[in-house]
Amino acid sequence: MTTKRTAHYNLIFFDSFVVAEAHEDSVITHEVVNETLKLIFDHFKGKEFTIISHRKNNYSLDLNVYTLKLIKKIRGIAVVSSDSGMKEKATLEQLVFDGSFTFFEDLEDAKRWAESMVKIKA
Repeated sequence: MTTKRTAHYNLIFFDSFVVAEAHEDSVITHEVVNETLKLIFDHFKGKEFTIISHRKNNYSLDLNVYTLKLIKKIRGIAVVSSDSGMKEKATLEQLVFDGSFTFFEDLEDAKRWAESMVKIKA
């Protein structure tokens, strides 16, 4: 497990997925996501991976991030939160993401899902 910290995220890397935790009150824009995805893709060096968005902090997300070319290369996204309002926001995100997208209330369940995504491909 490797961790990296950016101005907007804490990133925790595992073999086939990354857990991304946005910092409290961050504004996640097109540019922020593009920069973060480049860092994540560099880490995985061409391997397929999934992203777990662990939403334990409040922040704002521009839905236009889902138009980025790099985001279309992600195997899947899981959103983790126990907040019902966050689930509503994630439902909107799911509508604009073409890949596998799911919602969990428990981080460990999301990790098992992420690991299974790689096994499905194999």
